[in-house]
Amino acid sequence: MRLFKTMATVVTAMVATSLTGPAAAATTPEYYLALGDSLSVGAQFGLGETDQGYTDRLHAALTARQPRLKLVKLGCGGETTTTMLKGGICRYAAGSQLAAAESFLKSHAGRVRYVTLNIGANDTNTCLPGGGIDAGCALEGIGSMIANLPQITARVRLAGGGTPVYAAMNYYNPGLASWVANPGGKAAALASIPVVDVFNTYEHAVYLAGGFRVADVNGAFAGHDLTTKVTVPPYGTVPLAVARICTWTSQCSDNDGHATPAGYRQIAGAFLKVLPADVR
Repeated sequence: MRLFKTMATVVTAMVATSLTGPAAAATTPEYYLALGDSLSVGAQFGLGETDQGYTDRLHAALTARQPRLKLVKLGCGGETTTTMLKGGICRYAAGSQLAAAESFLKSHAGRVRYVTLNIGANDTNTCLPGGGIDAGCALEGIGSMIANLPQITARVRLAGGGTPVYAAMNYYNPGLASWVANPGGKAAALASIPVVDVFNTYEHAVYLAGGFRVADVNGAFAGHDLTTKVTVPPYGTVPLAVARICTWTSQCSDNDGHATPAGYRQIAGAFLKVLPADVR
């Protein structure tokens, strides 16, 4: 009798283990944490936040191989590097987007597979009056970013540890829309290119130093191609860099730099290119 009791105990333990071990692990969710400004929450002109942004499209691509992957968006429209650190635009129980991200990463340790980040454009977005560029304003905004961005990347990595793949992006150049805005707009469009280059170069260096892969979104938007000509109604024949801003954002048509669905697809594609080969 004692033998049968012992066997029953062993069988019960084995069954319990099978229910809480590999089988349970197979249904435990994993996470893709999306951080940043309005692009990270899929904002579009006239619609606000949508489920058609680059993070949504990237998540859809990733779940093809990782069906348990859940998307968590903590992004905030209008967020700057300063407000990401200190709060002030969107409400978070932890006080700021960065604090909320740290809390999520720590409470889901080992289960966050991806973290994406885009931040900094709003540090300088008031520096594009009428589609032109205010260089002094831009330099001031870049100064804020220089002080804040390394803190953001370091704290995200510290909270997340070595499990997630971390990826960030550079920005396309809405200032190129000046090319079609008015007869004198070409000069403003050309002047915007080196300013955006300085901005993107700094972000690229900080992201790499912080252990982030960097998606070349400006490259996907052909931000430097003023040689190839494309016909885009109603703007006529324009450089490819201008055509893509007019087609993939609402800047030319509505003076709104948010991406269109087509633009968000391109941003997601740029991220996919820098992720590990086994998840592309």
